Amino acid sequence: MKRQTDGFVRDRGRADFRLLTVLVVASALCFLAAGKLWAADPATYTVDTYKTWLTQYANAKPDFKRGDVLTAKDLERMRPFVPPGYLEQLNFPNFKAQVIDVIPHNPASTYLRCTEQYASQVKLRADGAIMNYTCGQPFPNEGLSASDPLSGFKAAWNYTYRYLYFGFYDLSVDTGLIRLGYDIGGGATNFVGASPPPGHYVSNLPAWKTPFPTESEVKSDYGGAGHIERYLTLFYARVPFTHLADLEGKAQPLAGADKIEQENLTYFLTPFDIRGTAFIIWRYLEDADKGDPYRADDAWAYIPNLRRVRRISAEVKSDSLLGTDITIDDFDGFNDRVLNWDWKFLGWKDTLQVNDPGNHYVRYLGPANIVPDDQWSVKKMGVTLRTPKDPRHPYSAVINFWAADAWSPGYQLTFDRKGKLWKVIEWQYKYSETFKPGFWAETMNGAHAVIWWHLSAIDVQNSRATVFRQQGPVMERYSPQLLKALFDPGALESIHR
Repeated sequence: MKRQTDGFVRDRGRADFRLLTVLVVASALCFLAAGKLWAADPATYTVDTYKTWLTQYANAKPDFKRGDVLTAKDLERMRPFVPPGYLEQLNFPNFKAQVIDVIPHNPASTYLRCTEQYASQVKLRADGAIMNYTCGQPFPNEGLSASDPLSGFKAAWNYTYRYLYFGFYDLSVDTGLIRLGYDIGGGATNFVGASPPPGHYVSNLPAWKTPFPTESEVKSDYGGAGHIERYLTLFYARVPFTHLADLEGKAQPLAGADKIEQENLTYFLTPFDIRGTAFIIWRYLEDADKGDPYRADDAWAYIPNLRRVRRISAEVKSDSLLGTDITIDDFDGFNDRVLNWDWKFLGWKDTLQVNDPGNHYVRYLGPANIVPDDQWSVKKMGVTLRTPKDPRHPYSAVINFWAADAWSPGYQLTFDRKGKLWKVIEWQYKYSETFKPGFWAETMNGAHAVIWWHLSAIDVQNSRATVFRQQGPVMERYSPQLLKALFDPGALESIHR
């Protein structure tokens, strides 16, 4: 079955989105022409580079252990466990990685029970569409193999239906746009202390006690902030509506929820020229036996300068998000519909990265302030290669690393239309049960789920990067009233009233 698209609507949607970007980023600093390349020039890497790396180090075992501190002198020891393109970013004098034992990110018992009860009934159509899914992990890890042509789709569905409790809020996310190798001078960035989103977005949430970081604390965490060209803050909510393990596979108690897979809201708080810009996405059920797995998302944008809501084409989710180095489709490693892509499972790989951050808020190291200063561990990851079915998609391919326990993203490599490495994205997720009293424990403990914590998106072709970090995590069971307030496109017009 092939998804039908209306070319006029799609092209108009792209035009609307680009108009939105021009309007809200008019005062943003234009990036300089591409400067010096990396020492090893990752911009020349291809998918074959990573296939070779995976084969060469398939059975590698680390010669470092808990308590060791790795530095730039240990890059060759790290090479078998850190993907090419990101390893090069660690080559600076004060790099350090404190090695710890891996922290398991085990899903809640409700999700494990769902997996045990329903996994045997889940099926795939020949085109990769999922059928007979209720809740839990659809496919066992043991059954995923590079020799199975459907294992890529199975991995994609395991990611799509990973355990998210009742969803999550990012009350405040800060975002730094960075020009690598270009110092704009200390103090040039105007940081704004984090603040909660509009009241009606949080009115039914339990009170939190953890203070947001101050402006001086943020600047310190960014290594002095000499390389931050533009600084944004935003609020983000992602809520699954169906297949909820904590409701025994049922949907949210909301009219029409059984037809929705998930909904997203992204709302920008600062700076002033984009404050109030918001995007809402409705993703319809992808189950082949309950919905249309090829149905496009519905998406809306609120444009503050025009004070109106515009419906946008789903395809524009692959465009740059307000001048940053990620797209809406890049959220959480993959935020598109599974059947918009062809999938291949490349195998399992032990990787070294920050798997459960130990710092309260992310602190950055290095000449460009893009490498986290935190604790690192080796974790088993499933590796997938996906290629878009739309020939006009800006990516020709994407390689994703998914954690074997929680199916959260680790590393992501994206390739341009010429097949060259374009962006390297490094993800971090934190487990709800590792939050300590006095630091968001009141909004996280008890969920037994992981929440997004940090990403560095590095454009290796244009020597720039964007870092995002979480500053206000919340996982709760949200009321129907709050869900209506969050995801009603018509309510966006009331933001400035």
